Amino acid sequence: MSQTPHLDLPLLAAAQAQKHVTHNEAIVSLDALVHLAVKERGRAAPPASPAEGDRYLVGSGATGGFAGQESRIALFDLGAWRFFTPRPGWQAYVEAESIFVAFDGAEWKASGSVPEQLHNLDRLGIGTTADGLNRLSAKLNAVLFAALAAEEGGTGDLRFVLSKSEAGGVLSQVYQRGYSGRAETGLIGSDDFGIRVSPDGSEWRDAMLVSRETGMVSFPNGIADVSRANLLLNPAFAVNQRRFAGGLLGTGAYGFDRWKAGTGSCTLSRAADGTMTLSGALDQVVDAAQAAAETGLASLAGATLTLSVEDPSSPLSVTIGSKAATIPAGSGRRSATVTLDGSEAGNVTVRLQATGSCSFKRVKLELGAQASPWTGEPFEFQELRCRRYYQRLAASGGAPALLGAPGQRVATNAIDFLCTLPVPMRADPAVVGSAFSWANGSPTGNQVGFYNNSGAAWATLTGTLSVTTAAPVSPSCIALRLQASTAFSGTAGSIGHLHLGSLAYIALQAEL
Repeated sequence: MSQTPHLDLPLLAAAQAQKHVTHNEAIVSLDALVHLAVKERGRAAPPASPAEGDRYLVGSGATGGFAGQESRIALFDLGAWRFFTPRPGWQAYVEAESIFVAFDGAEWKASGSVPEQLHNLDRLGIGTTADGLNRLSAKLNAVLFAALAAEEGGTGDLRFVLSKSEAGGVLSQVYQRGYSGRAETGLIGSDDFGIRVSPDGSEWRDAMLVSRETGMVSFPNGIADVSRANLLLNPAFAVNQRRFAGGLLGTGAYGFDRWKAGTGSCTLSRAADGTMTLSGALDQVVDAAQAAAETGLASLAGATLTLSVEDPSSPLSVTIGSKAATIPAGSGRRSATVTLDGSEAGNVTVRLQATGSCSFKRVKLELGAQASPWTGEPFEFQELRCRRYYQRLAASGGAPALLGAPGQRVATNAIDFLCTLPVPMRADPAVVGSAFSWANGSPTGNQVGFYNNSGAAWATLTGTLSVTTAAPVSPSCIALRLQASTAFSGTAGSIGHLHLGSLAYIALQAEL
């Protein structure tokens, strides 16, 4: 043997001359290989200015002075490079990376506590114990993910990818306090992106939903300081075409526009600041067609609705469709929320009921599980909307007043007035009025009279008076007919005007 089997150290031969040369070479090799530490690994070319004794692990594709020396140990010794062939199991410390590497017979790989690759681990716990559900668990104070730059072999991008197997599954990030959920983001039970929050980890409310189809964003519980549409008409009780002075309303009787007494009657009054005082049951029927126009939904079936009032002085029982709830007493906007059955696709009756006397103001019915801020609507808009259900025929403000359409004596016992309505009603209306009587002259109080302009005389009535319509009736125009059971005086075909006393009026109604 001329060399050792493991380090390839030269051995002295018997009677060898210049034994010191062989000895020194062995010592240099030992110095290079024992407690092996290299500057870098994977070096493809020699450094420009190496220091005496520098060592490197030659990488693949070596060039220059390292050409053909892949995976070998390079030593800069006496101004020249020497190379040593590693054996399987040799270890080296890499100064540039502060790691140990081992040679497996083909390449140098990280060894010890810093492996380069880990595959098919069943569980991994960092600072804690992983379990069957949380197969990757970490207990730490910070995590950093940084993009691998192009010069490091990456793209410079960083994308964190999560994937679920089914559309109806959950792919989310949950934010907890004390292991109790407070917020969640992701694809929660669908492929739409959502954000939801919880006060206790059990009850969750959707804050935002982004449609996967359109990208449209919705806020199911509203946006702070942004009001949602009010499904009630005349919610501030400002429109009062019937001139209701407050007081007792019998069951089904209307007072302020769109509001009527519920079963058992009610007593209702309105203060100058809009505060209402109610005792008993008060109803409004929400028109399904109007609600559809406001919300864009085909109906309110299955909808979550919130009814709210301001400053209720006592608890207020409410009914929305088939669902009952209670608005608690207190200052500010107080509310109750219900979810209608899927079968409640028609008009929805809303009832406020006070056992004693309850004061409140500004009633609001809206989609969603939370009450949004009140936003008033101009009085003129509210009145026009109310006129779809009830409106008085236009008349001048004089005493007596003049009906806003001329009349013609179309028959001995009939005078017709063609009235075009400024606001079309929701359906063909019925004529209602003040149950006035006929005056054979200028009317007063709850009387009406017809002045024949052609004959310059007041028409007199023989028999009794009835008020009807001449067919056909439409939501936007009616032919009002005053009918005498016997006759009116005057000439057939004559034109005139109907005068109304201070208490008399003629109205049309198409209430639900």
